[in-house]
Amino acid sequence: MQPLRRSQQLWLAVFVTAWCFLGLTGRDAWKPDEATSLTPLLDWLASGAWLPADSPFPLHTLLAGLTAWLAGTGLDLQDGARLASGVFTLAALAFTGLAARAFYGPGYGTAATLALMGAFGLMLRAHALLPETALMAGYALLLYGLGLARRHARGGLLLGLAAFALTLTRGLPDLVAAGLIVSLPLISREWRNHAYRRALVWATTCLVGLLAAWLGLLAWQGGAGLWGAQFMAHAWPIASPFWVFNNLAWFAWPIWPLALWAVWHEHRRLKRAVELHPVLAAAAVTLAVGLWPSHSNGGALLASLPALALLAAHGVAHLKRGAAQAFYWFGALCFLFFALAFWIYFSATEWGWPEKLARHMADLAPGHVGGATPAAVLWLAGAATLAWLVAMPLFPRAKARPVLVWATGMALSWLLLITLFRPWAEAGWSYRAQIEAMAQHLPAGACLRVDADPAMTTMLRLRLPQHYRAEGDCAWWLVGGPREDFAREAWPAETVWTGFRPRDKARYYALIRHVP
Repeated sequence: MQPLRRSQQLWLAVFVTAWCFLGLTGRDAWKPDEATSLTPLLDWLASGAWLPADSPFPLHTLLAGLTAWLAGTGLDLQDGARLASGVFTLAALAFTGLAARAFYGPGYGTAATLALMGAFGLMLRAHALLPETALMAGYALLLYGLGLARRHARGGLLLGLAAFALTLTRGLPDLVAAGLIVSLPLISREWRNHAYRRALVWATTCLVGLLAAWLGLLAWQGGAGLWGAQFMAHAWPIASPFWVFNNLAWFAWPIWPLALWAVWHEHRRLKRAVELHPVLAAAAVTLAVGLWPSHSNGGALLASLPALALLAAHGVAHLKRGAAQAFYWFGALCFLFFALAFWIYFSATEWGWPEKLARHMADLAPGHVGGATPAAVLWLAGAATLAWLVAMPLFPRAKARPVLVWATGMALSWLLLITLFRPWAEAGWSYRAQIEAMAQHLPAGACLRVDADPAMTTMLRLRLPQHYRAEGDCAWWLVGGPREDFAREAWPAETVWTGFRPRDKARYYALIRHVP
């Protein structure tokens, strides 16, 4: 494939970086998975330890704490921690591109990066506070080290570093998966060369050294046993293969059809296509890793995206002209429809037209008040939409054109979502509004006990640290549960406030005061 010029590489880096960090700050957690991701960070900060020993995803907790600390007082703790997702996503995109260049040669890196960026399942998860972004970055780094290791023994250092990062992400399943990915290429004669064997020695040495240093630091602070329990916590699979492949159909669209095309195109000479052997092995192993538990629903599938993106880059390079054009126009029409739909829905939430749709959107988020979107935000969203519409037909007729339209379309979709619908989403999904409404009924210095779901408990720890108590007798309690329980429960106390999140009406909360 035709490699990019230096100026084009610079613009691509700016575009990818801007997409990774856009919309990470200035908003509350919208999903329970994102809220509970803060729990290990709050536990670590409360413990005063140097390292997060009891976190189920220590690498993510460590980097989230670091980004929150670097953000300082300028950002909320939640916003600062969410920057870690941008760092991991950017690392995954960069390492996937470098891996494609190492496996296939110049020009393929751009296609692999754009293919990964265009995956449907990545957009929302890349911009949420979820630990599985560390999983994706770890496997992308492992693939980059694998691509280098066949020719340079120093690639083993990257393999060892990646295996260590994966071990600190989820523990035993990913350590075993990393071992399989670097061992399976040895079946091929072309990979059993001197450089690759030396690279495996370097990788093992690096991994053992880093693990020894980590365990030594944990033992010094007295948390080695806690991490040992977390290392085994995800040891057994819980999902079914049907669930994995059923979700993968939309999660990895549009890269999985391109990956299948790459295999089909090379099926007659697959034994001789030695550059595909480790990528195919990595794709199979990481798809199997999706069976193991993760923090968010479907988050484990992020591990399979780098390998599928590498196969997709190979498939794009061998698409026939007609198929490439069809794929390109299909993506263009899809995102043209999405952009039009976004603006129509925004018109309903902001200006009340169409009226029927406006009433529906108001029912979903009753607290949202239209007409408050700043003019600068409207100009930004409008300019981005117009720029994409003008630039899309002018995309160069290069091999990477089909994945370029998908990547830019996903970037436009996220920009419109985060600029036009952030106030509406905050009114419907945010925990902040409910906590602020409840806090108005708490006296200064009141002691608050919480008997609610983990997500609300974590957000109360974050928002009301002066009131929250994990244990002890408190006169004030916040209880939460299903709506039907509230209807038939006779509270043995005075109910001061009740409320619910508009987009989660099945779960009610009540602030009660115990009367002596």
